[in-house]
Amino acid sequence: MHSEDRTGRADDGRDGRFADRRAGDAPRTVIDGRYELLERIGSGGMGEVWKAHDRRLNRFVAVKGLLDRAAMAGGTQATAMQRARREAEAIAKIEHQNVVTVHDQVESDHQVWIVMKLLEARSLGDLLSRDGVLSVPRAANIALQVLQGLRAVHAASVVHRDVKPGNVLVRDDGLAILVDFGIATFEGADRVTRTGSVIGTPSYLAPELFAPASPGPTPASDLWALGVTLYEAVEGRVPFAGHEVWEVQESIRQTPDPALRYAGPLAPVVQGLLVTDPRQRLDAATAEAMLREVLDDPAAPNAGAAAATHPPTAVSTPNPSTPPTPPTPPTPGPRAPVRSPEPVPPSPAASGRRARHRRWQIVAAVVCVSLLAGAGWLVTRGGGDGGTDDRTGSARGQGEGPDGSGSQERWKDTHPTLEIGVKDDQPGLSKFDRKTRTYRGYDIDLAYAIAESMGYGKGEVAFTTVATDYRSTALKTKQVDLVIASYSITDDRKTAGPDGYSVDFAGPYYEASRGFLVREKSAKYTINDSSDLRDLGVEVCTARDSTYEKALPEQGFTMAKSQPNTYQDCLDRLLDPKSDVYAVASDDIILAGYAEANPGKVRRLENIRGAEGYGVAMRPKSPILKGEVCSALRTILAGRVWEDMYKENLSGLVGDKNPPGRPELTECEGY
Repeated sequence: MHSEDRTGRADDGRDGRFADRRAGDAPRTVIDGRYELLERIGSGGMGEVWKAHDRRLNRFVAVKGLLDRAAMAGGTQATAMQRARREAEAIAKIEHQNVVTVHDQVESDHQVWIVMKLLEARSLGDLLSRDGVLSVPRAANIALQVLQGLRAVHAASVVHRDVKPGNVLVRDDGLAILVDFGIATFEGADRVTRTGSVIGTPSYLAPELFAPASPGPTPASDLWALGVTLYEAVEGRVPFAGHEVWEVQESIRQTPDPALRYAGPLAPVVQGLLVTDPRQRLDAATAEAMLREVLDDPAAPNAGAAAATHPPTAVSTPNPSTPPTPPTPPTPGPRAPVRSPEPVPPSPAASGRRARHRRWQIVAAVVCVSLLAGAGWLVTRGGGDGGTDDRTGSARGQGEGPDGSGSQERWKDTHPTLEIGVKDDQPGLSKFDRKTRTYRGYDIDLAYAIAESMGYGKGEVAFTTVATDYRSTALKTKQVDLVIASYSITDDRKTAGPDGYSVDFAGPYYEASRGFLVREKSAKYTINDSSDLRDLGVEVCTARDSTYEKALPEQGFTMAKSQPNTYQDCLDRLLDPKSDVYAVASDDIILAGYAEANPGKVRRLENIRGAEGYGVAMRPKSPILKGEVCSALRTILAGRVWEDMYKENLSGLVGDKNPPGRPELTECEGY
C-alpha cells in the first residue's frame, strides 16, 4: 500500500497518504493524513477492512476499500472509481440504527475508502458457529432489524448484494446492524459477475441473478439472501448446499422448497422469501408485518432475545369455522382451537400490495395464533404443575370441578385445544406432509384416538414438531400438553432428563427393537452385521439425547464426534459420501421407514439386544391428564384400534402383517 525508501520513511507524495515508523514499531499506513491503519479486521474480494485511529477526532473507526484493484485493467479504473464514489456517497446518506454508520469517504492511490463506525459486536455468523441455531424469537428479532435496515438501504436506491450472517453484527443489547457495503451497488447497475468473478457469496445469491437476461441485483435479491440467512439461523445450515455457484444453482433447481424442521411460526416468512421467482417473492413490507406477527409485539421490534433452543417447526391447523381471537399478552388465557382464517385486511403500511402476498399473511396469522396464543414462544412459563392449571393460572385442587365443587374435572375443561408434540421426519410413525401441511403416521393416529377418548374432536388437536433433544423442554415450557414422538421410557428420563427436567409417562403403547442402518454400497468397508461396525470402529450416528447415545459406547461402538438433533440429520450424514458416518443407530421401525424412503441407498442390519418402549410423555404431577391418557390407552390396546393403526402405518415397513405383542401399561399402574 506504500513504497518505502532506505531511511524507513514512506510517502507517495500525491494524496497525503504516508506511513511512518516509530521507534520499535512497524510502519503504519495513514490515509489522507488522518486515518492510521492499526490492524486488519477483515478481507474479501473487494479489499480489506482495517481498524483505524482517527487522528483528528481521536476515535477508532473501521476503514474499508471498495475496489479490488488487482482485478481491474488500467482502462476500467476510471469508470470503477466513479462508480465507487457514487456508491460511497449513497451509502453515506443512509441513516438508520440497523445500518452501519458511514463517517467519511476518502480517495487515495486509485482506491475509494469508506470510513465507518467501529462496532464492538459479534457477527451473527459467530453466534451460529457457537450456538448452532437461534431460538425462533431471537431469530425473528434479528431478521426484523436487518429487514428494517434493508428497507432504508433500498430507499436510498442501493442494493447490498452480500446479506449473510457474517455481515450482520449483533451487540450485547440485542441491536442488529447490517454492515459491509463493500460490494453494494445501485439497483440494476451491474450483472452478477464482474471481470469473470462472482460478486457475492454463492450460498446467498438469488437464482434470478444467474439467468441470461438477469437485470442484475435488486432489492428482491437482497430479500432472498435474508431468507437464506433466516433459514440458517433457525435450521443450523444453509438451505441450498454447495460451495461453487453451479452447485448452489443445482441445489436450488433440485430442491426449491427446502425442509424446515425448527422454524415454527417463521416458516411462512422463510418460505415466502425463498420463492425462486422474484416477482412472487415476499416483499419487504409484508415480510416485516409477518415478523412482527411472530414476535407478537408490533410496537417493539427489538424485544425478545431468548436463549437458543430447538423450537417446534410446524403446526397442524384444524378447521372448524370461527376465527379465534388471540389473548392479549402478557397474561395468557386459555388457547382456542385454530380455525379456518378469514382474509386478513392489510395494514396501512401494506396497502396496495399484490394479492399473491396476502396468503403469506394468512398463513402466518394462523400459525402464530396456534403457537403464540399462550406466549409460549416468547416467554418461558415457569412454576410447578402440581394442582395449577398452566393455561389459566388458577390453582384449584386436583379433582375439584370448575366451580370448586367435588365433581371430577376433565382436562378439556381448562384446555380447549389439546397440544401434542410429535416428530415430523419418521415415515410410518410420524411424518409431516409439506404439501397438505398435515401429519400422518401411527403416532398421529394414536394421538387422535387418545384425544377422541378425552372428548376432543380433530379440530381441537394441534400438533407441534419436537426434535429428540427438545421434547422435555417443550413440556417444561408448557408449549405442549403431551409428547407422542417415539419417546422411549427410561428411568433417567423419569427422574431427570438431559436438561435436568423429569417427565412422566403413560404407556408403553409400542415396543420397538434396536438396530442399525448402513450404506448399501461402500467403497471403503464391507459391513454385513453390527459386529463389523464394532470391529472396524466406524462412526455411528444417533440423535442427541437418545437412549443410543449412552448405550452404544458401553457396547463398544464408536460414535460420531458430535450427534445431531434428529435421526433424519443422521440419515443425511449417512447418505453423504464424503461423511465419516457409516451407520445410523435407532429403533427398527424408524430405520425401516428410512430404508423404504431411500431404496437402493441404505439397508438395515439385524437387530441388536434391547427394546424401546414408547410412552406418551407429560409434565409430572398431572394426575387428571395422566388418568385420562391411561384410560384411553387401555381402550385402544384392548380392541382392534391398535391393530388397525399398526396395519395401516407400520406393517408394510417391517414386512410383518401381524403387530408385535401388546405391551403392558406398566406406566399406568394406579391410574
